[in-house]
Amino acid sequence: MKKKIFISLLVVSVFNYIGCGPSLFSTGYSVLSGDEINEGRPASDESIKMILNDGREYLCDPVSIDEPSQMYYLKVDTAGNYVMGRGGITNLLTGEASYFNGILLGNLIDSSSVEIISSQEYTIYWTKDNNRLSFEKWKCIEISPEQGTGYFLWQTNETLLKISFDEIKEIQIKESDSYVGVLLISFLVATAVLFAIMSSLDLPGDN
Repeated sequence: MKKKIFISLLVVSVFNYIGCGPSLFSTGYSVLSGDEINEGRPASDESIKMILNDGREYLCDPVSIDEPSQMYYLKVDTAGNYVMGRGGITNLLTGEASYFNGILLGNLIDSSSVEIISSQEYTIYWTKDNNRLSFEKWKCIEISPEQGTGYFLWQTNETLLKISFDEIKEIQIKESDSYVGVLLISFLVATAVLFAIMSSLDLPGDN
């Protein structure tokens, strides 16, 4: 009888921990330390949660993410010319065309123009390495050296929002689904093993 009561309490505790306890499973984010930030985190392919000193929070994805996002970000440590966008790229030498979602450095741009193609406005960039990039209106944004450094947040069809480094309280990194899945599976396996051990024990008072 005591064994059954003990196992029941164990099961209740486990589910209470999963449902209410603080863990990576409930947030999916981990806070970057000062050392990690100094070493260059977040990386250019990491999704983040940015928490500002005034309490505002932003969930941001790198523009290189495959699926469309509500908000993209670019961390600029060195002021300069950057183009952040999602469109198309064509190699002028081979004619090969592909999808482009990323950052174009200003020093690679040879020239640019705005063109109307089939009643749609496009911004076109020709690069020094023989590529042609085209973006539908509102699908790219330019950052100039005069805007300085910091985090630049951008939503398509919206203006650019700059966040200075000193406005930020903390940066959190979104854990990958596979990482969280491994942790969850490991936790459940450990719980199952413990449950099996407890079930096999003969506690005083059990028949």
